[in-house]
Order: sequence, then C-alpha cells, then structure tokens
Amino acid sequence: MTLLISSVLLSGCSDPPHFEGQYIGTLGDQCMPGSGLPAALDMHLDIRVDDPEKRNPSYVARLRSNAFGEFPVSAPGKLDGDQLVFEFDKDEAHGWTGYQPQLLVVMTLEPHAGKEGHLWMKAFSLTALDGRTESANIETLTLEDLTERASANILGERGLCLAPAS
Repeated sequence: MTLLISSVLLSGCSDPPHFEGQYIGTLGDQCMPGSGLPAALDMHLDIRVDDPEKRNPSYVARLRSNAFGEFPVSAPGKLDGDQLVFEFDKDEAHGWTGYQPQLLVVMTLEPHAGKEGHLWMKAFSLTALDGRTESANIETLTLEDLTERASANILGERGLCLAPAS
C-alpha cells in the first residue's frame, strides 16, 4: 500500500515539459531537414527561459523566418499543460523597398514524445494587417494553408516538427 501511495504522489510531481533551445522547421514525422518548406515555415526559433530564478519560469522566444525576416522578441509564452503558445507582432514598415504590413504570428508548441529535444508546432497562424485600409485584415494563413501550397508532404501527424538547430 505504501508503494502505491508513493508512486501516485510521485506521478503528480512530474517535471513540466522542457522548451528551451534553438529550433528549425523540418519535414514529416521523421523531422528530416529539407528544402520543401514554405518560406514562412522555413524558420529559426530561439526559446529562452525568461527568469530561471522564478519558481515557475516563463519562456520568451525570437522568431526568424526566411519569408519575413526577424520578429521582435515575443511576449512571454503562455504555458497550458504541455503546450506553449507564443505570439509575435512585427510592426508595419515603410521603406525604399516598399510597404510591409503589420504581421501577427501565433504558434502552439508541444514536446515531441518520440524524439528527444524536438517539438511539434501544432498550430500556426500568420495574419497580415494593413493599417492604410479600413478593413485592416489582408490575409490570415494557417499551418494547413501553408502546407497545401507546398509540393512535399511537410507535416507530421501532430504538425510541423521543429528539430534542434545545429
């Protein structure tokens, strides 16, 4: 009986998932590097613990995408069970190369149970907003929208696999 109670108590004390690290988008369930990713998903994601001294530290991230360049550091990620949600916001830009609308990216990450140190990007949305028009929303693209436009089967069964950057 003591053994049963101890194992139940220990199972409730499991460590929270680990997200800290640098990641790149990869292909399929096997998380293979490749060139079939749409530019918006061809990314480098750097996740850091905001304050490791806190009892429940929060995460912040920096996102760099081949399609849209570097985004400012995210707001602290929202940890919900085994999932971490980041929101990135890049202001509109006017320059000699033209106009780039405001970009909002929201992504949901969870640990990849089958591959140590890997993550699944379960959900992704990219919204472009044009402050120059009355209906500011230009277009919203989801993970599924982006992968439909790609020639290869890039998603795994749980989303886009993010592998440790080397």
